[in-house]
Amino acid sequence: ALIVAMSLFGVLSIFAATADPVSVQPSTIMEMIQTQPTQYANLQMLWLLAGLFMMAVMLYFDYELYGKYANVIYWANIALLFVVLFMERGQGNMAGWFYWGANATRTIQPSEFGKIAIIIALARLFASRSKPITRVAELLPVLAYIGLPLLLIAAQPDYGTAMVYIVVFGVMLFASGTSSRILIGMVSIAVLALVGVWQWMSMAEDSGFRTNRIMVFIDQTSDLQGAGMQTYNARLAVGSGGLWGKGLFTPGSIASLNFIPFDHTDFVFAIVCETFGFVGAGLLVLGYVVLLVRMIIMSSQAADAFGAYTIIGIVAMMLFHVFENIAMVIGLMPVTGIPLPFISYGGSNLLTNFMAMGVVLNVSMRSKEKRTRPTLAPAARL
Repeated sequence: ALIVAMSLFGVLSIFAATADPVSVQPSTIMEMIQTQPTQYANLQMLWLLAGLFMMAVMLYFDYELYGKYANVIYWANIALLFVVLFMERGQGNMAGWFYWGANATRTIQPSEFGKIAIIIALARLFASRSKPITRVAELLPVLAYIGLPLLLIAAQPDYGTAMVYIVVFGVMLFASGTSSRILIGMVSIAVLALVGVWQWMSMAEDSGFRTNRIMVFIDQTSDLQGAGMQTYNARLAVGSGGLWGKGLFTPGSIASLNFIPFDHTDFVFAIVCETFGFVGAGLLVLGYVVLLVRMIIMSSQAADAFGAYTIIGIVAMMLFHVFENIAMVIGLMPVTGIPLPFISYGGSNLLTNFMAMGVVLNVSMRSKEKRTRPTLAPAARL
């Protein structure tokens, strides 16, 4: 019920973000629908219905089946990530989508669905171990397992999604009881590696597109007519909403005047703040808190390690998406192409989130069945 309510709130926010400028605020819902473009809101509703269907599919099969075929799921994901490298490149010279539909205007992003694949694969890997990782030699095979999809995603290049994979891996590694010395060593190496990553990004053909985001984060008043315009206007929208918000389709709103590029996708939280104010944005954040806490409780109640690790991985994925998206909108993190779960426009991300919730509910539901199922001797079953 919570994720459906949040998704419907997302459709409304997308409707507001894609509005045309108005001189008089519409007085009725029908007037809003008749006078404003509904293309993106309609498409998001279709993705919402498709997401509910995919969640039902993920619920239908016992989650143990996903663990059984974890390697097949993993290598299928690797194959998709490899093939997509040869597809047409979009913004930022990135090759991350398969194109389909009339005039190839629709896209599918395999790295989004790959998040579930890598969570299931890692959950199976950690659940199959008899003891936590205490030596570097034990860590190397696990690093190779996560390193291959990371290299393919970096080759697109999609550093935002790569960050999600790294965070999911780090949280699951910590949850598995890995030695604290190894964890501290990995964090230290990662910090030093950032220098190399910065050099790599600077030398790339599309270096300006990504390095400018970092420079704008460091000095948020720089380049207000260029790279800094998006984040600056987003913060104006956040602040202008006040306590209760301006409401839908208010004359002169930043949402309707298109001052924020991609305001219906990555920067939709700015529109939520302007339209529904601190109260609306606060309720949305509260919804995420309730959802995450509920999933953590479900992981502690899982009947086996594979189920628990799977939910933990999904919690890490969801938490990082929420934190990074909101933080970049209000200027606390650099801008990355990470959508806000259930709110941002986009079919691949919405389907991925609903499929992930289907897995979580699957583990919770079947864990209850396994705990209450009577154990009978073979003769008694006959």
